[in-house]
Amino acid sequence: MKAFLLTVVCIFTCAGAMFAQNLPPDYYWEVGFNMGYSNFIRPTGNAQGYQGNRTNSSTDKALNLTYYLSPHWLLNLEFGERHWQSAGNWQVNDQLGQQLQTRPITFVEADHAINETVGISYVIPFYSHYNAFNRANLAFGVNFGLMQTTNDASTGFSKYNAPPDSSLMYLSKYDYASGQGYNLGIQVSYTWYIIPRLGINLDLGARYAHIKTIDQRYGDENAKFYTIYFPETLGLRWRF
Repeated sequence: MKAFLLTVVCIFTCAGAMFAQNLPPDYYWEVGFNMGYSNFIRPTGNAQGYQGNRTNSSTDKALNLTYYLSPHWLLNLEFGERHWQSAGNWQVNDQLGQQLQTRPITFVEADHAINETVGISYVIPFYSHYNAFNRANLAFGVNFGLMQTTNDASTGFSKYNAPPDSSLMYLSKYDYASGQGYNLGIQVSYTWYIIPRLGINLDLGARYAHIKTIDQRYGDENAKFYTIYFPETLGLRWRF
């Protein structure tokens, strides 16, 4: 009987030790890098003729630093970058002011749109069997911060290449000047951890950006603009 009890005690002691070894240490910090695509809506607030009627998607990149206040709340700092470009049709006039056929024109609102954003999110954690391992985190949050746009305020011209004057030059590319402002939005994030420290992350967001530029051409018509962009990125997370 004593041998049996001793054996049972040994089994439970070993099992408890093995279970304790499966519990990861407390991770409060997380760093990561994301890359994907970003779409934005036609800008408003600027001159209507310089807004375009269609936009292009671009590569969206972001560096993230996260601090977990608790298993259910986190703070996040993000540095991100993307490209904003729209296009439309420009009314071409000849030297006498006669209207000719329209031609495509490209507007570059930001060669680089860079954000420094702080966010807070509510986290729904998921655990492995017996709560031994935080297998995944689903987070819903809001974010706000600063935004800068870099651009060279250049213009480009193309030939009309049609009668009555095929050599007529028209404005075919308009780059806004650099600017700065703020952005705010909402975010949904899901991270699945391959091992206790390393995870794969999916981020989806919608953000409003308000930009004031230094563009003084045409009576400051394009000195400000507003837009909403939608980053959709995939990345890696490392906990420590």
